[in-house]
Amino acid sequence: MLKRDFIMIQIEELAKVVLQIIMNRNTNAARHTPELIQTVYNSLKLDRPALMTVPPEELIRRLDSDDNGGILRLEIAVKTLIEESYLYPDEEQAMLQKAKTLLEYIQTHDNTFSLERVNMLDELKQRIH
Repeated sequence: MLKRDFIMIQIEELAKVVLQIIMNRNTNAARHTPELIQTVYNSLKLDRPALMTVPPEELIRRLDSDDNGGILRLEIAVKTLIEESYLYPDEEQAMLQKAKTLLEYIQTHDNTFSLERVNMLDELKQRIH
């Protein structure tokens, strides 16, 4: 139970950072976005190259931290990747395609249904050319 509480606290804190990134996207505060993105990646002990190249199964294994919270953490990483795509227009399509692939994997392998995930997938499909 204690591990589960820790997972939820960590996910909530990271989700707050991602929300801040989203809120900053269209404001003058967007200059802080790279720093916030790096904060999320550092907390997850990941980076964009790993997200782009490592298979989903391996990412979840890395993110599990002996508490089986890998899928939840991967979803936070995917949201961060989506937000980071706004910073790199030349790499945007590849990043969005990878985010879509990872979200589809999460949707298939997670025990819970997420309407938010379904909506994210729909938005990704619209943004991918």
